[in-house]
Amino acid sequence: MIRLVEKNNKDFSSFCDRDVFGTRIKAYYNCYSTDYDFVKFWVQIENEKIISAISRVDGDVTISSLGENTDELKEFLNVVGFSTIQCEKKIAEKMNAVEQLCGYVVEYVGNDYKPKEIPLKQNFELKEIYNIISTAKLVGVGDYLPWLSDVTFRRNRNVTEAILSKDGEGCAMVLFRTDKASLLGGVATQPECRGKGIAGALVTYLAKNELQNGNRVELLCKHDSIVEFYKSIGFIVKNEWSIINETGLL
Repeated sequence: MIRLVEKNNKDFSSFCDRDVFGTRIKAYYNCYSTDYDFVKFWVQIENEKIISAISRVDGDVTISSLGENTDELKEFLNVVGFSTIQCEKKIAEKMNAVEQLCGYVVEYVGNDYKPKEIPLKQNFELKEIYNIISTAKLVGVGDYLPWLSDVTFRRNRNVTEAILSKDGEGCAMVLFRTDKASLLGGVATQPECRGKGIAGALVTYLAKNELQNGNRVELLCKHDSIVEFYKSIGFIVKNEWSIINETGLL
């Protein structure tokens, strides 16, 4: 059975603590609750226990699932509709979905990497962040105004944080933060500044801060050589993710 989540559902929030996809769902739930029509949250229940948590923000769906009764989950998603689905790779495989993109979930544990000191810009416009990450063609950035509206809303509620180097060479973000975990992203540098250790310094700065505050720290990267960069600065591969578009779930 899949049903809408009501306000202050502690069981739903606790279930979302299980993985990086739940971090994103819970952060949206904490931020928007059930007060907005463009944001929906559902829970899948079997034998009186939660087996999946689902969010849809506009058309973008995120799933945190134990992988049970994926036939029901697949049918539900096709009925309610979506633009994209982000979930654990094995959940996509169980639904026989065709991936649009895939990659690694990496977790920060730290190592002996010593980043260079990068002064941070104290006052900046979010458009400066957007310009860098859109130039880098990061996944899921989208058009400026919707991005700005969502990021500003989350930033004002301490769900999202962005940092920018003093001279605007690079940026990094806490995309989603809960009381248990943080999902980093938006890590990018200007093309002419790459290879200078800026990205490593910025993402390590955020990762250490979140870890020291007691949060599990994770990040999603593509299935390419970038994963070696994250390994070198203290991340380990933990899982895999998939993105499915609207034609990938038949």
